[in-house]
Amino acid sequence: MPVTIVVGAQWGDEGKGKIVDYLAQQADVVVRFNGGNNAGHTIKNAIGKFALHLMPAGVFNPDTVCVIERGVVIHLPSLITEMDELAACGVSAKNLAISPFAHLVMPWHLAEEQMQSNKGQEAIGTTLRGIGPCYQDKASRRHAFRVCDLLSRTKFLNKLEAVFLAKKEDLRKRYGKSPIEPFEKIRKDYLVARDRILPHVADTFQLICGAASDKKHILLEGAQGTLLDVDYGSYPYVTSSNATAMGACMLTGVAPRDVTRIIGVAKAYVTRVGNGPFPTEIKGRLNEKLRKLGNEFGATTGRPRRCGWLDLHMLAYAVRVNHLTEIALTKSDILGLLPAIKVCEAYITKDPWDCIDTFGLESVKPDYETYAGWGDLKGCSVRNDLPEEFRRYLSRIEKIVPMNLISTGSGRDEIITA
Repeated sequence: MPVTIVVGAQWGDEGKGKIVDYLAQQADVVVRFNGGNNAGHTIKNAIGKFALHLMPAGVFNPDTVCVIERGVVIHLPSLITEMDELAACGVSAKNLAISPFAHLVMPWHLAEEQMQSNKGQEAIGTTLRGIGPCYQDKASRRHAFRVCDLLSRTKFLNKLEAVFLAKKEDLRKRYGKSPIEPFEKIRKDYLVARDRILPHVADTFQLICGAASDKKHILLEGAQGTLLDVDYGSYPYVTSSNATAMGACMLTGVAPRDVTRIIGVAKAYVTRVGNGPFPTEIKGRLNEKLRKLGNEFGATTGRPRRCGWLDLHMLAYAVRVNHLTEIALTKSDILGLLPAIKVCEAYITKDPWDCIDTFGLESVKPDYETYAGWGDLKGCSVRNDLPEEFRRYLSRIEKIVPMNLISTGSGRDEIITA
């Protein structure tokens, strides 16, 4: 199987880290293709528990080449911190390859997003990691930095000072102040970062193409989720990158004909962080109970996640948008602890649009079917071990798409295949 794509089938936080870590044991190359350190892929394995933000989740397989491709925006201090934390646990980043065309999140991007939030202009509920402003500079083609800008020390420093002054003045005009760090600190930090990162810069496009030609197993790892995709998500409450399987091919140069498996990771319930419509959101004490049971707090920001029932209409949409071949289901062990469980079968609405955009979601009401809680899943290693009510729940999902991976716990090996 030359290429497998793993994407989120909901609003992110579906458990993609665990699934990629599991699949990466048999992968030759793992490629992170979108987003930035606004992602948080939580992994629990024999080495420990980790929250990866930029590092591809294949890093725990010492034989796997890990690639950060051009669609990712990189905050260098965060990446280096992540590398150091992994190294302290005996996990090497020696096989990390970084695209020279990946864009850099700079200090003024963080300052700008924070100022927007302070002025009440940031109603989307972002992670405040500077991701949106970085993608804005990428699109404007004016003040953007790419990894390849680090290659020449002199040119980089000249550009760094010029853009720093321009951004400082721009923020002062727009917000009355400019809370960017002093230039000398930025200069020092980025020169240190440059020395750490340059050994990892490689022709990643040729690396990926060569691996595909050699029929090596390539795993494309997405961040965020389908419903946060800038073009296919619940706009404007979305991220700034393409988080779908189609985006994976575009941002890595992988030929669609080489893709043999497209896995959408979905929770047995749904969560989202930030603002925006959420048709199946659970209110009150039950929401707090599910959040506590599932430890539903953002791996990047620590913010509490909004929890809701599984939405089959949205799941079917994600299947169509990504052309999913299968679903990997997570957190079913958590959901089963509730006494009664609802599933949104369809929407009750007069809106003719079959759409997940905001203008469609704000007017819908869910039509639910109820299941009994199935209890603990510990010790279940094959499908026949699973409680009958849970198998009925799975059968309903599989009317939409096959399910070949079922997580029964947080550990790497707590998973049922096929």
